[in-house]
Amino acid sequence: MPYLMRTRTESVVYFPQRLEVDRLLAWLEEVNLGRSRQEQVTLFDVLLTAIARTVRLRPETNRFVVGRRTYQRDEIAITFVVKKQLRDEAAESEMRLVFTGLETVDDVRRLVRDAVSRGRGEAKKGDDELIDFFMSWPRPLLNAINRGLQVLDYHNALPARLADAIPLYTSIYVVNAGSIGIDPPFHHLYEHGTASAFVSIGRVSQQPVVDEAGQVVARSVLDLVHTLDERATDGFYFAKTAEVLRRLVEEPELLARPEVSVAEIVPDWPPRHQR
Repeated sequence: MPYLMRTRTESVVYFPQRLEVDRLLAWLEEVNLGRSRQEQVTLFDVLLTAIARTVRLRPETNRFVVGRRTYQRDEIAITFVVKKQLRDEAAESEMRLVFTGLETVDDVRRLVRDAVSRGRGEAKKGDDELIDFFMSWPRPLLNAINRGLQVLDYHNALPARLADAIPLYTSIYVVNAGSIGIDPPFHHLYEHGTASAFVSIGRVSQQPVVDEAGQVVARSVLDLVHTLDERATDGFYFAKTAEVLRRLVEEPELLARPEVSVAEIVPDWPPRHQR
């Protein structure tokens, strides 16, 4: 596959997914009862926890392709963007967090709050300083450096400290479009770095849904768009992985059980009528 489809651009698959989140919203209301604003769990915390847990349970989603070879990551890294202020001219900072996939929602909440505080602080992060440092150099020299980095990247030989400073070297890139009240975009994958998946999170909205009795009712739904490098694994594996993620989000009690298995989460996969 890496020889037939040489870039992430020509290997990309877009997969929209709709989740029903009434149960999750009720769970969040119960969990946050009596908590201060700083200690409250958000929808984003739950989604990051569920994504990290899903990647741990479905490790083939944590693969990447460089130099026509497929590699298996030995860590779960998730990158997201922090806007310093909600203004057009405000700067952005990319945060890259490393997870085990066994974290509880509260563990992830603490990690995210610390990251957001750092991202919105005055001090620049390592990747911001790195960009500022190199951007002051002449363009021909930057082009030569970039070509050298591409050679190292092709052989998966980029120094670990440098890769850690570049947020695109990650398992999954996440954008929380719902935090600014919009639907999730169909985002591209980056040719640089190692992210084989991009998850766009939209806003919660009321939508008509056909319930178990065949009646049309209004439900709270959350739309996601997954952008995937199909070279990482096959479509059946991705489909089951999406179902694992759906169950973890729609039934957040499962996230309190770090050792829960795929068989417990999706015991009826694939659905009987599709077998």
